[in-house]
Amino acid sequence: MTKRIFVLALDGTPYSLLKKLSALNIMPNLTGMIKKGFLKQMDSVYPPVSSVAWASFMTGLPPAGHGILGFVERDPKTMDWYTPLADRLKGRTLWEKLSDKGKRVFVMNVPMTYPPRMINGISVCGFLGNDILKGTYPEEMGYLLKSMGYRIDANTELAKSDLFLFYKDVMDVLHKRIDVMNYFWRRESWDFFMVHIMETDRLQHFFWEFFETKKQPFYDMFIQFYRYIDKIIGDILSGIPDNMGFLALSDHGFTTLKKEVYINHWLEQMGYLRYNKTNPQNLKDMDGSSLAYSLYPGRIYINLRGRERWGRVASEIEYEIIRNEISQKLYTLKDPDSGESIIKKVFKGEEVFENVPTASFENRSFDDLKNRFFPDLLAVAGEGYDLKGNLIPGALFKKKHFNGTHTYDDAFIAGQNISIPSERFSIDRISKIILEYVE
Repeated sequence: MTKRIFVLALDGTPYSLLKKLSALNIMPNLTGMIKKGFLKQMDSVYPPVSSVAWASFMTGLPPAGHGILGFVERDPKTMDWYTPLADRLKGRTLWEKLSDKGKRVFVMNVPMTYPPRMINGISVCGFLGNDILKGTYPEEMGYLLKSMGYRIDANTELAKSDLFLFYKDVMDVLHKRIDVMNYFWRRESWDFFMVHIMETDRLQHFFWEFFETKKQPFYDMFIQFYRYIDKIIGDILSGIPDNMGFLALSDHGFTTLKKEVYINHWLEQMGYLRYNKTNPQNLKDMDGSSLAYSLYPGRIYINLRGRERWGRVASEIEYEIIRNEISQKLYTLKDPDSGESIIKKVFKGEEVFENVPTASFENRSFDDLKNRFFPDLLAVAGEGYDLKGNLIPGALFKKKHFNGTHTYDDAFIAGQNISIPSERFSIDRISKIILEYVE
């Protein structure tokens, strides 16, 4: 007998938040579902940002396997910045694998699905897609979505000037997304149906601190939002067959933002990064005498000769000396107000992105170093600190419009009629669980 599954993604929703809201009886439908099924804490991936984590979800691969390491990437030969999209994603996706088996699939709003791939069903792009017509497969469905008033994302710029308008926009986009979800759900008997809600992440970036401090009226608005999320869960559960699999999950957790930390400015202060102009706009403004630079979040690259356009570091010995110096100095970085350590852990790139012992990596040649695409160091911030990659001379610490930021170890997975491992696992395990269930 063919097994079918409905997957609801709540971007950035923490396990700890759902436990709190369930205890406060704000999410009775979730609470009822958990009694029949499960709610489990889950890890994200490093770095815990949406494009990276959802790429791991859909491919079942770690970031080094699928090649997406952040929202921004650089071409070391030109030092141009670019946004990696799905055409740079390595590996076949969950919905492609299901399509290969003849399953009918529907995928809506998942990050890293623009441009779309051919599947046996419908794919509607999510965050980072900017054209609904080009972001939908088959393309004619894009015209239908446009006629229905569907939007890919809320306008986060509104939050910088008017939180009430921003909240209204978030709710408008979410309501329309659910209308479209219901329209397509009723069209046919899908084997795999997935809807991703980005609005959870969007709201939490601007409202999280208000929830923690219970600041009115924003606390009540936050609670109202999650009551609606619970209604969505209840409507889905009442609308699917009793024996159908259901999963809800997030890609990372959330916490109150204490400070944004501009790592390139720190590298400049420490003498590792220099610019050839007063107000640098991009990495092309980096001086050739620089030893290192950073991309968001906390990815640090050594300026290698033969890899970077103006590479300076020319030997394995110099490379390791600089890498170790930067790592050790990062641990001394403190919050000037609280005295807290800002950096929780500094990984050598191979420890995270190749999962090999550092000693075995050090036996490689300089040519091996030049060919690696992942960062040479990955700095992981302590809770509440966000490591930025912007080029902002003169500013090491800031707190702009966000008051919430991501965490690695507080994602969630919940569901019923499907088995999951008893041990702790990360988001890249989920596609295998779904494939085994549907088969």
